[in-house]
Amino acid sequence: MSILGICIVAIIGAILAITLKHTTPQLSITLTLITGVIILIAVCSMLPQITEKINSLINAAGVKTEFAAILFKAVGICFLCQFSSDICKDAGQSALAGRVELAGKIIILISSLPLMEEVLNTASSLLGG
Repeated sequence: MSILGICIVAIIGAILAITLKHTTPQLSITLTLITGVIILIAVCSMLPQITEKINSLINAAGVKTEFAAILFKAVGICFLCQFSSDICKDAGQSALAGRVELAGKIIILISSLPLMEEVLNTASSLLGG
């Protein structure tokens, strides 16, 4: 699905959700969730192309593949947390949305510790430590 198709699906979903919000709020939230999932599936179909290109760039640069795995994991966590947070906000649960965002940041920090360790070891060896 092209970006035009994604935008059309989003606009139609938003209009329908706004229309239904006054009569059946539960159905409005469900429709918003379904529209978001459709868009997420459309975007996920593009991931193999992106992953392939990033892998070729990483291989050409001679970077360790573990670092690419950390990059992909962090990006995936960002997308999932943003998607979940937005759904919580749409449902009127902004406090819960904030907790999801905080959890995502902590998980990204934890998953990037091997990369931070490698950077510190490199810096230490360059400085003669």
